Amino acid sequence: MEGTLFSRLSEISQRLGFADFGAARIQPLPESARRLECYLKDRRNAGMEYMGRNVDKRKDPSLLLEAQGSVLCFVVPYGKAKAGIPVASFALGMDYHKVIKDRLYLFLQQAAPELEEASGGRFKARVFVDSAPVMDRAWAVESGLGFFGCNNFFISTAVGIRCLIGIILCNVDFSLLDCAQLRDRKQALPKDCGMCGNCMRSCPTGALKAPYTLDAELCISYHTVENKELYGKDSRPVDFAGCIFGCEECMRACPWDKPAEPWPELTCNREYIESLSLEDWKNMSEEDFQKHFAGTSLTRAGLQKIQNNC
Repeated sequence: MEGTLFSRLSEISQRLGFADFGAARIQPLPESARRLECYLKDRRNAGMEYMGRNVDKRKDPSLLLEAQGSVLCFVVPYGKAKAGIPVASFALGMDYHKVIKDRLYLFLQQAAPELEEASGGRFKARVFVDSAPVMDRAWAVESGLGFFGCNNFFISTAVGIRCLIGIILCNVDFSLLDCAQLRDRKQALPKDCGMCGNCMRSCPTGALKAPYTLDAELCISYHTVENKELYGKDSRPVDFAGCIFGCEECMRACPWDKPAEPWPELTCNREYIESLSLEDWKNMSEEDFQKHFAGTSLTRAGLQKIQNNC
């Protein structure tokens, strides 16, 4: 095959439907490590205690791979629910963790000859999708795929703010991937999102206290998805503003919230979810919930928690 190793892997990635592909050398990222330390020190992770575990691996992913090499980074677009829907758009279809992981393993299968040769026949890799001590947004930036928004989201130059990230750590020497195409992309990246402040002004609870500074204790998404506590109507720490699974106010206010063609698996429940009223959610049986939402991100909270959020 002609072209650089990076361009050949990019072709495979594009053929599999990934919106963008990049790569970086496995190494500590000092600025991201500093942000993480400040985040934990200020207790802005609320009840997400897992953020404080395996900090050494978050700072240096070579500890996860037990080898030096490269980070391969992939961008996946997801859809946008119509305004007023109380469920976050990333949950309109099947659980993105499994959907993206399956596609990453398919990438490894198709790229195997290239990667085996590049690693001298000793290829080693691990796949991650938002469920391990990997700072995926930082690696997406380091890979030349986009930049951070003030609301802490990664913003892809290819598809905007509504995207998910897949990561493959592998023992391929980064010098074999580093090329003019990749270096030019990194140099052309915007330094920031534009700092318009729309996200901070739109946050219903003031969780975005400053650029890049999110306090999870005030975040509706944290309380309706991550926090498993069941609240009484008068004991909620913040007003959920009609949200029952996630909140998208800061995203909808962002100038980088542009249309992108999502993977079908990530929107297969869109019509059904958009047809439901809050009363429908309140009266839903566990049997109906499992019928429609087994294998989706909504099971992360579960019906009891979602009904408690109503």
